[in-house]
Amino acid sequence: MRTVSLRRRVVVVATGVLTALLLAVGVFVDADLGSRLREDTRTRLASLAELGVQLDGTVEDQTLVDRLATAGASAELETGDGTVVGTPGPPGPGGPPGPAGGPGARPGAVVVQDGDLLRTTRPLAGDRVLVLTTSLRPVEEARAQFRRSMLLGGLAGLALAVVALRLLLGRALAPLDTMTATARSIAEGDRGRRLTPDRTDTELGRTAAAFDAMLDSLEGAEQRATRSRDRLQRFLSDVAHDLRTPLAAVTAAAERLLLDTGDGPRRREREEAAVRIVREARRAAQLVTDLLSVSRLEELHPRTARTDLAPLVRAAVEEAGPLGQGVTLRTAAVDVLVDPDHVRRVLVNLLSNAHRAAPGGPVVVTVDRWDGQGRVVVADGGPGIAPADRERVFDRLVRLDPARAGDGGSGLGLSISRGLARAGGGELRCADPAEADLPPDLPGGAVLVLTVPAG
Repeated sequence: MRTVSLRRRVVVVATGVLTALLLAVGVFVDADLGSRLREDTRTRLASLAELGVQLDGTVEDQTLVDRLATAGASAELETGDGTVVGTPGPPGPGGPPGPAGGPGARPGAVVVQDGDLLRTTRPLAGDRVLVLTTSLRPVEEARAQFRRSMLLGGLAGLALAVVALRLLLGRALAPLDTMTATARSIAEGDRGRRLTPDRTDTELGRTAAAFDAMLDSLEGAEQRATRSRDRLQRFLSDVAHDLRTPLAAVTAAAERLLLDTGDGPRRREREEAAVRIVREARRAAQLVTDLLSVSRLEELHPRTARTDLAPLVRAAVEEAGPLGQGVTLRTAAVDVLVDPDHVRRVLVNLLSNAHRAAPGGPVVVTVDRWDGQGRVVVADGGPGIAPADRERVFDRLVRLDPARAGDGGSGLGLSISRGLARAGGGELRCADPAEADLPPDLPGGAVLVLTVPAG
């Protein structure tokens, strides 16, 4: 990108345009002035000739010639016997003109140009001929003087225009200086600075508005990046903490096994240690599996198929094993377009979440059609979820009840479930139990609503 000074470029371009305009105007005015001056000289010469015709016979020849000989013009009167009265005009390039009388002479003869001279001849009574001559040199001198004046005036005008342009451009480009100062201030850390133009229907206004929009976008991207970094740090910290707990238990149990040998009364303790190793190893493996699932949510490619949602949910509850025991199932036929494996996995996660929230309590699963979509509502009889936490529960590694941190849950189930639902064009949310659109007779605890596209 070329970074030539905008002010210098505008001054140069404007000066060039003004110079071209002045030249064009000067050429036009000079040509028009010369034409008018020559035409005025012709008219004056013709008027003098007409005056000579009118005075013929009323005054003597010498008096007639004296009256017609004005500044810049000469007059002579040639009689029939060759006598010339008055001062002959200067000869033209072709020599003195011949007598204008005779067969070719006629009243009202035109003014002719001979070099830089204008001549006209008029026949008078008694075979006399009046010859009037004037020079065009005064016209050319006037044009030369005009050109000099135009040149000096044009140069002075251009100099004043350059000075005025630089002063006016300094004020006109002040908004650009403001933009530059704002950009530098933002680069130095003042992220809240904005131009806030009072008008956005001008070139600079639109530029300033676009500049502010760009800054808002960049600031938003920076904030999102900062939040993402903070979430990643918390995520890694939580993962490290969650992995440390089962690994520490595995290590302690393994050390107990290594230190305790024989078949004495401590055999039961060894068996419990072995069981604990297996349980904690499975917990760590499940956490790693869930972490891999979270990292691959954006790469999911659902294999959707048209199916009835009710049998799909019923089969998922049956396949859930102990999680499906005691579940009250209310279903209605609803054709949907979903990935069956994703729906089953989401439902298992929701049942597991309900089982941990209300162990042994009621769990109601309802399948119906709502707002043109298929809907699955899973409600438990636990303490419920506070309004402030109904969105936070879908964040990674979030456990609302720290006392249940060791119950086998990784804190990733709901996050994975929402990702699976959205990958198939659906949604998973935590609803208010008092919502009017929910199915009737729910237990009153946490209510999770899965919606999927209708088939």
